[in-house]
Amino acid sequence: MNAPAAPRTLLIEEGWHATLAIARALADHGHTVTVLTANDSAARYRRGAVRWISGPAIERPQFPAHVAGLMRATPFDHVLPLTEAAMARLWDAPGPWHDRLHPATTPWQRQLLRSKHALVEHMAARGIEVPAQHRLDAALDLDATVRALGLPLVLKGATGSAGKMVRIVDSRAALDQAVRRARAIGGDWALQAFIPGPTYLVGGLFVDGEAVRLYGARKLAQHPPRTGGAIHLRSTDDAALLDLGRRALRELRWTGFASADLMRDADGRHVLLEINPRLWGSFAGAAAAGVELFAPFAALLAGHAPAPALGFTADDDCLIFPRYLNAAAYRTLAGARQALRDLRGDQGRDWRDPGLVLHTLRRLFHMRRRSHRL
Repeated sequence: MNAPAAPRTLLIEEGWHATLAIARALADHGHTVTVLTANDSAARYRRGAVRWISGPAIERPQFPAHVAGLMRATPFDHVLPLTEAAMARLWDAPGPWHDRLHPATTPWQRQLLRSKHALVEHMAARGIEVPAQHRLDAALDLDATVRALGLPLVLKGATGSAGKMVRIVDSRAALDQAVRRARAIGGDWALQAFIPGPTYLVGGLFVDGEAVRLYGARKLAQHPPRTGGAIHLRSTDDAALLDLGRRALRELRWTGFASADLMRDADGRHVLLEINPRLWGSFAGAAAAGVELFAPFAALLAGHAPAPALGFTADDDCLIFPRYLNAAAYRTLAGARQALRDLRGDQGRDWRDPGLVLHTLRRLFHMRRRSHRL
């Protein structure tokens, strides 16, 4: 009897660090993986069962035809868009991928995930605490908004990640400048009340909104500060935090990786900022706290229902390698020693391959060159 063929999986992304781990994990679980980096470059690389290729940027008219051509050449069993932009593009364009997209989504989920503002408003209507926000449109009175929400204020885009479309403004002059910049970039924006408290995340793997793996953490350091991705985490089993994160994902009925960003206000209440429907950039913190994310994810792709296992180690500190090296505080001798230890550990596994490192740096270069920052 012939052995079953290895599942063929197409990952579509724009240069994310987390893609390295997903591609490697799926290969470890028997998949043959193609990673399409949609960044207008021609870089290619192969490592074992993972083929790295590049193609048109997601917003290009030729992007859907490019994906369709890949699927004609390789009839993929699974197509996984790993960013919100890739998800939305494949949702909208006709093509042979619709019955192979993971996760499968409904129209109401897609509507919410196209806009962080719509998602926050949806959660607020269901009784989940969120920051007060005013949509930025031509009719919005900035003076009235400042009187209603106070200063500082958070100016936030409807899309974006790692703080690229978020700016905290501390003065009326800074607000005017940020609003001019936002309108020059284009897209939908909102002004949110600033919550002066610590930032948290609740992440995991979910099936129809129910957690099968779970992790909670406080963000001890972010880059850029206050708005960027976490570079230093401490796990927490705070029941109120975890319950709010799980409740938000349950409302979204999401299947797959996801994380919720939250803050704690001056009264000690947790407030939901946003939901990221993908593997979050600081996922290594979950692994350090004993959460196995990828084996149940591979099982989910294979059509199985992973049994819930929601425990993890609390008060576990984790620096996110190599992202913490972007911060000046870690560009020291002590930081170099830490980076050497991390390079030798599990976080450094993909970074010990010089060819893959070079390819990854090319991906990051093209992503940063094409991205906007508020």
